[in-house]
Amino acid sequence: MKKHMSNWVGKIILMGLWVASQALPVSVNFGGNFRSEGDYYTNLTQGFNGDDSKKQFIRGRFLVDPNLMVDDHFSVRSQWSLLESPNITPSITPLGTGMGGFVYGDPSTSGLVLNRAWLEWSSDFGVVRLGRMPFSWGYGLLWDAGGTWDDFGTTLDRLEYRLHLGHIVGALAYSKPRKKSVWGHKNDADFFTFYLQYDNPESDVEGGIIYEKQTRSNAQGSELDSGNPNNYPDNSPLKDHTPYPLNANVVDLYLRKTVGYFTLGGEANWMTGEANKYDYTDNSTKNATLNAVAGTANVTYEFHKLKAFTEFLYASGDSNLSNEQLTGFVLLHPNRRAGFILGRELLGKYSSVDSTGSGKVGNGSMVVYGKDGSFSGVIFVRPGIRFDWSPSLASGLEVVYAQKASVTEGEERHLGTEIDFGTDYSVYKNFDLGVNVGVLFPGKGILSAMSTLTETRNVFGFRTTASLRF
Repeated sequence: MKKHMSNWVGKIILMGLWVASQALPVSVNFGGNFRSEGDYYTNLTQGFNGDDSKKQFIRGRFLVDPNLMVDDHFSVRSQWSLLESPNITPSITPLGTGMGGFVYGDPSTSGLVLNRAWLEWSSDFGVVRLGRMPFSWGYGLLWDAGGTWDDFGTTLDRLEYRLHLGHIVGALAYSKPRKKSVWGHKNDADFFTFYLQYDNPESDVEGGIIYEKQTRSNAQGSELDSGNPNNYPDNSPLKDHTPYPLNANVVDLYLRKTVGYFTLGGEANWMTGEANKYDYTDNSTKNATLNAVAGTANVTYEFHKLKAFTEFLYASGDSNLSNEQLTGFVLLHPNRRAGFILGRELLGKYSSVDSTGSGKVGNGSMVVYGKDGSFSGVIFVRPGIRFDWSPSLASGLEVVYAQKASVTEGEERHLGTEIDFGTDYSVYKNFDLGVNVGVLFPGKGILSAMSTLTETRNVFGFRTTASLRF
């Protein structure tokens, strides 16, 4: 009944948009993208519970971005996800954590979800935006609206004012990132944001600094635990026992500069304040001091048809969630993952081998491998090289080395080393085909959360892709 109702509501909204376009002097333009992939993996379970099963699936996603341009000052922008598998792929939530996607053959696939819609008003005094909108910042450590091949996107219910002064952009914003109550402040959250951004294409330099004040009620903390916004697997202890900021200050700065053939950049984020945590001693939820950091650095060399790069990322972990000092960087954006095996498909105990999350795809995270009472965090290095054989054909090779940022006594750090090779071919304009082959050599850190296992098993991955942007 709910599925049919959502379809009828979507049809009514689309009809209303068409009627509005006929009745008012507005123009309507459509953008978006379609993607599809076929995947095959071996040994994702690492033999947990004696399971050596393989995973294979075909999935797709169709996002449409209809925009209504009323005049030079007013526009209404939106994003629609035409199909999704809520229980299998990263699904659209009230916060827009996922970006949709559906597995072909899934009988529970639903359709036509309006996941973003906002009004933009441009004037000589700046730009005002109001509604449910995407937001990106820097290298995407904390905020990332998502691209064609990203499974997640930052979406905020937000009132924002921007002022453009030459190469400088200043902004003030107020966000409601999970409204659960209209009575007082019993179960509510408020984010206040200020940022300055500098972008000068002539000098090939871009940078900015952002400050955000995040406040949540204690009741909101329990909602976050049950809501699982970081999309941890159902059978992971970190799903319910991860600290979430209640009253936090977030400072983030980034810089990107091109010098000759080199582009250098990085982003650093510091989160401090008070957080909600799970106490293992008496199975209760308490508050504790939060002090967590994350950072990334990127170096790219591009010379004619050759492009080489190295990416480094660090997100702090916490070896003891039961003390009064929390250091795990819990809000690392799920798009910041490396490797199409290690970064996208969960391994071992967390690979959906039980009935609670069977068949989930694209929900990988490299920060779920701590033991009970700890938060692994992550450190990874990703060097790679790409060569353009022609304007339409390119090949690339990259290596990912990942380990935990924090471990308990006797716990292994190494998560794995992955080698990926891929080739992309542009068939026609914005229509691309690709093939990826990867081998993952898991580290003992994968097994440290599973006391019954002592030997890792190499993982083979194969993926074909197709995408169309319009």
